[in-house]
Amino acid sequence: MPGKLDHPKLREVVETAVRRAEKRAFSYYGLDLPAATIDFSLRGRCAGQARIERNGQTCLRINRQLLMENLDDFLRNTIPHEVAHLVVNWPYRNRRLRPRPHGPEWQAVMKDCFDLEPVRCHNYRTTPARVVQRPFLYACSCREHRLTSIMHKRISRSSQALCKACRTPLRFVVEQILQKP
Repeated sequence: MPGKLDHPKLREVVETAVRRAEKRAFSYYGLDLPAATIDFSLRGRCAGQARIERNGQTCLRINRQLLMENLDDFLRNTIPHEVAHLVVNWPYRNRRLRPRPHGPEWQAVMKDCFDLEPVRCHNYRTTPARVVQRPFLYACSCREHRLTSIMHKRISRSSQALCKACRTPLRFVVEQILQKP
């Protein structure tokens, strides 16, 4: 199962912290949101992500490595941070436009409900957690561009992207074969 947390006790601690934060926020604002599913598959520099699907399902994605390295701060700050995103975005779940991610609405939830400073970014050490691979080679008229799979998918869906320097379209050249050292 992707995103499975190896230590059951740690999963239980996170689950308890999430449910506590949800209960506090939902009762404070009188909301009836579904309990978020918790997924531990997030990687890289991001500590957490909150998502609300169009069908109303809520999900918190947690970076397992950053969680284990910063457990106390993660439970105290990151989990309420992500739950605050659910609270702010819930009324907009069926709309294309939503409030700014760390705008005044989110800041108010952090201050009023959780009594926390509305800090946009964490200060966890992320060098070992960082996973950036750029296996997709694109070219324009001025140079080559190595893009991540995320950018490759975006360009594939939109069918065109322009180079910021020369403003000519990026052309897909090849997927690089990455060799592990």
